[in-house]
Amino acid sequence: MKLLIIGASGVLGSRLFNDAIKKKWNAMGTYCSHECAGLSYLDVRDKNSLEKVFNLFKPEAVVMAGGITDVDLCTLKPKLAEDVNVKGTLNLVKKIKEYGAKLIYISTDYIFDGKNGPYKEDDKPNPVNIYGRTKLEAENIVRTRLKDYLIVRTCQLYGAAEQKPRTSPQASYAVNVVQNSNFAIKIIYNMRNNKKVYAADDLYSTPTYAGSLSEIIIKLIEKKAKGVYHGAGAEFINRYDYVNKIADIFGLDERLIQKVKLKDLELKAVRPSKGGLKVDKLIKEKIAKPYDCETGLIFLKKDMSYA
Repeated sequence: MKLLIIGASGVLGSRLFNDAIKKKWNAMGTYCSHECAGLSYLDVRDKNSLEKVFNLFKPEAVVMAGGITDVDLCTLKPKLAEDVNVKGTLNLVKKIKEYGAKLIYISTDYIFDGKNGPYKEDDKPNPVNIYGRTKLEAENIVRTRLKDYLIVRTCQLYGAAEQKPRTSPQASYAVNVVQNSNFAIKIIYNMRNNKKVYAADDLYSTPTYAGSLSEIIIKLIEKKAKGVYHGAGAEFINRYDYVNKIADIFGLDERLIQKVKLKDLELKAVRPSKGGLKVDKLIKEKIAKPYDCETGLIFLKKDMSYA
């Protein structure tokens, strides 16, 4: 398998890159904003950049794990979100059609409005912020222009990105807090530095460990799956309880956790208050058994112990 992973410097992409290598797949990873040893530069907004990578590697399958995922940044810079998440996806899809590759597009529960989560694959989308809207537009581009595609939606992703390929469990992680901007890592970092953290008890999701999602994606590729799948955690939980689980697993001072309501956080972008994804399809088709929060966080702690 010749697998191109776009966004291999991120939390999911780096894990998937290393897991593919361990399976002895021929994997190529790319970065855009965060330069990383062993990865090639690629900006999906730049057609010449795309052509250079595709002509060099000629992938059989492409995982689009990159893009603008910072929800508030998308609200502050909507043109950037549009250029990368929508126009960049269109550029990528055209190149994939040209080379006859399969696309695995990573999407989000933020395409839903958060009124009745968690959501099934065929529930009606209704994004409430620019990030969700651009991801839904990208999904629609993939659906309408490709026959061989896989859309994998995920939710509240957490993990420690590796800065170099890891070929054995003993190899070290280089955890960079700036690049690892996912919620769990920031909570751990702040609490270890004796800072108060604020968590809403009315904001629900299904937190997803990157190692579990990587395993799901690989199994879906192996099964030649098509269509839409939800790859998320098995536990539907509010943010306050989730942060308390993080504190418990990592031995952090729970007195630093401040319970608030979502509105009190004064975030730039509207959040779906009851988001999250149902994973029944994955389980029914015996693709994988997603982790609950405790299991995923225990794995995260092991990952970070290599740092």
